[in-house]
Amino acid sequence: MIGKEFRIRESKHYNNIYQNGKKYLGRYLVVFILKNDLGINRFGIVTSKKIGNAIVRNKAKRRLRAVVDNNRFNLEQGYDFVLVSRPLISKVNYIQIEKDFISVMRKTGIC
Repeated sequence: MIGKEFRIRESKHYNNIYQNGKKYLGRYLVVFILKNDLGINRFGIVTSKKIGNAIVRNKAKRRLRAVVDNNRFNLEQGYDFVLVSRPLISKVNYIQIEKDFISVMRKTGIC
């Protein structure tokens, strides 16, 4: 479980990351990354109504949180991440989402 200190909660932080961060595309998710001065990584997860109804969106968010929780120690510290799920995420299993996350992180050079 991702602790509260590792979450992005305020919309102004999300907007700052969207505007000033770098965007990396994966097959099932889009990752926005911005360096922070906190010395820890913080994560935000976004799913839109394009994904599906509330049940499908919540399942996608649970899977993304699990992927982040299992892989967050492999990442360099001091970054803010916003993971935005893409519509195909509802059609695949956890392993494919995790592989996509790892490949996107390798593109960034942080992993």
